[in-house]
Amino acid sequence: MAIARDIKLKNCQIYDDNGDPIYGTLEGKMVLKVEYGDTVRLQRGKIQTVNDWHVEVTLTITATNADLKYFCVENLTKGKTPVLPFLIGETLDKEAGNSERVRISNIVLNPEEIALWEAKADGNDNATYEIKGMSNEKPDYLDKLPEYVD
Repeated sequence: MAIARDIKLKNCQIYDDNGDPIYGTLEGKMVLKVEYGDTVRLQRGKIQTVNDWHVEVTLTITATNADLKYFCVENLTKGKTPVLPFLIGETLDKEAGNSERVRISNIVLNPEEIALWEAKADGNDNATYEIKGMSNEKPDYLDKLPEYVD
């Protein structure tokens, strides 16, 4: 039987072509998206098989460290697709000190829009922007959480 744990989503870091961190990532999310197709088998009938998959990446960045925004704007306005070499995300079990770290490589950024500047009347919101992308590379688990049992 599995033990209930208080697992925290924590630490998302992105890196440039030189392996240097691009600071300012507040939040990140990686989701494996799968497309299925129907395949007819003689003995089993129609089954679904995996046709294609990719990892969708969503990053929320603070505007105070806008290097990623500048990188995207520079590339996009030159007609180039911005690509991040890799991103590492971490999930942390603070109780037991265990962590899971996953790396995704070759993230093709495909923002439909990037907020270049924004101001609001109340002025209480934090300045952030969101960038989305995708990768066809298999996620690489650098550290895995252990199996929790009673």
